[in-house]
Amino acid sequence: MSDTTGSRRPYRATTERERLLEALIRVTAERGYAATTPADVVAAAGLEEDAFERHFASKEDCFLAAYDAVSDVVVAHVSSAYEESAGRPWPQRVVAGLRALVELLAAEAEITRLAMIDVTSFGEDARIRYRAALERFVPLLEDGRDEPSVDGPLPDGTAQFAIGGAAAMIFDELRAGRGPELPAILPELTFAVLMPYLGAAAAEAEMERVASEP
Repeated sequence: MSDTTGSRRPYRATTERERLLEALIRVTAERGYAATTPADVVAAAGLEEDAFERHFASKEDCFLAAYDAVSDVVVAHVSSAYEESAGRPWPQRVVAGLRALVELLAAEAEITRLAMIDVTSFGEDARIRYRAALERFVPLLEDGRDEPSVDGPLPDGTAQFAIGGAAAMIFDELRAGRGPELPAILPELTFAVLMPYLGAAAAEAEMERVASEP
């Protein structure tokens, strides 16, 4: 596993287990989860036939492990962009994180399919992981509770509401086949995430600022 600052592949396999996880991500992106077999994964990884059984109890076990690995990449990438913007106003830090997210998903079709598409049609274990992955973005938004423009205490689920709305927007774009064009909806994502914190007027102003950037 590595970050996205060097090679265009943020998921870089080093161990036998990681090679299998990467292979599952690639094969699933090409064929879909249902059509992918453990034999396909082993062949794509260039390993011996018994390699899969040494590391995973089933195809589902491998999928869930791959999803956890992909989630780690996505969360680390977004969190890094947010933290690197320290010192800037909180709304701009959120925009930095959102920009990192849509650029990653637009550039990495394999990661995007696993993280946003395949997982939604999988079993309850995968859906639990999906919700847990979204929860990992909550701390980035909780800082917004201290914004001067916030009028009174916010409901406990404000961050989850904002994150869920952004995830739904991204999912709709992916289902429509517009994954490579995700950066184009950054202004709308900005409004959706910031509005519960700043109110419609301030969120719209930030959306317009983002839209005017080159």
